[in-house]
Amino acid sequence: MKAANRDFTRAMNQFNILNTIREVGRISRVEIAEKTGQSRASVTNITAAMIREGIIREEPCRCTPSRGRKRIMLVLNPEAAYVVGVKISAFQVSFAVVDFIGDVKSSLVMPIRVSERDEETVADFIEDGVRHCVEDARLSMEDISGCGIGVSGFVDSAAGKCLWTPLKDGTSHIRSMVARRLGVDTYIENDANSVTVASQWFGQGKGIDNFLVVTVEHGVGMGIVVDGKLYRGATGIGAEFGHVVLVPDGEPCRCGKRGCVEAYACDGNILRRARGVLSRRRGGKLDLDRLTIEDVTRMAKDGDAGLRRIFREGGTILGQGIAGLIQIFNPERVIVTGEGVRAGDLVFGPMRRAVKKYLNKEQAAVTRIVVQEWNDFDWARGAAGFVLSELYKSPLDRTRLAK
Repeated sequence: MKAANRDFTRAMNQFNILNTIREVGRISRVEIAEKTGQSRASVTNITAAMIREGIIREEPCRCTPSRGRKRIMLVLNPEAAYVVGVKISAFQVSFAVVDFIGDVKSSLVMPIRVSERDEETVADFIEDGVRHCVEDARLSMEDISGCGIGVSGFVDSAAGKCLWTPLKDGTSHIRSMVARRLGVDTYIENDANSVTVASQWFGQGKGIDNFLVVTVEHGVGMGIVVDGKLYRGATGIGAEFGHVVLVPDGEPCRCGKRGCVEAYACDGNILRRARGVLSRRRGGKLDLDRLTIEDVTRMAKDGDAGLRRIFREGGTILGQGIAGLIQIFNPERVIVTGEGVRAGDLVFGPMRRAVKKYLNKEQAAVTRIVVQEWNDFDWARGAAGFVLSELYKSPLDRTRLAK
């Protein structure tokens, strides 16, 4: 066998072993051999190298053995590597430092109107946020194995380019700018894809081979996992669920079309439509320029009929779209998440009714829809999760143990 082929085979074996330990949590060498199909000798040799490098560690089995000595279990070492995730949104940038198993060690949210700043300024801002977050985790940049950036829009992650984002005009070069400032491997990915990878690795999608993630915030995004693999499409810019037109000549969308899912269901357009409704009321004392989506949500929950109708329409369109996705992909699970989950039953009651209306009962029976609670750092954790997935492919070459 040629050396290149041997190296490739060994790298694949390393990944399969590491991924098996990640999925199970605690597992013996014998069980790893059974699950991966590798020989016990190969598993022993590869895991020995990983133990020496501090990537995994041994722990005694917590069970009571029927005879003989306790089995030795293998687990991931959380301190094997640390990565940083960055999420660029319209009005803020969020940061998270996570360890090798995806636990958040520190997080930070910093307000900035991204569209009103040039990219050099945004890159400087991101550098300051990353360094602050790393320091807050009591680490140094030498401890960081990589940085992931999540952004909405068309992202060619392989080339490291953002081809289009609603946050700015033209192609974005933010990845290379941040990489130059931080001096670590830096990746960029569509934000919904990042959250999907994080869901697959340590969230609601863990252990599920076919599922969808629908994200609702200032826009509407989607991630697709088919047969355990993230699906991006022929050119890497698929899964733009938010820009599927469901209402011909309907409400305007920031993509330039009309009647998109996003034009009804996302925070930005719900807020826009709410301002329109409130501006037509006589005697209004609200400062509409300062009105936030949180304000609108609270008013709707308090019973404002006009605002409740806007949320209801958004939820119905979202449910109609998700029903279509279920018919196409037949997923085991659809995970709905993002800042927009704050709306609760204002959106998700109508959404579930629409899904039921537009699906046959046989289709609806096999798919579970999960509305996942959201934290400010979840976007950034998703971007960090994408970096972890890259690290797992070649852990012996790329992890940096904290000193």
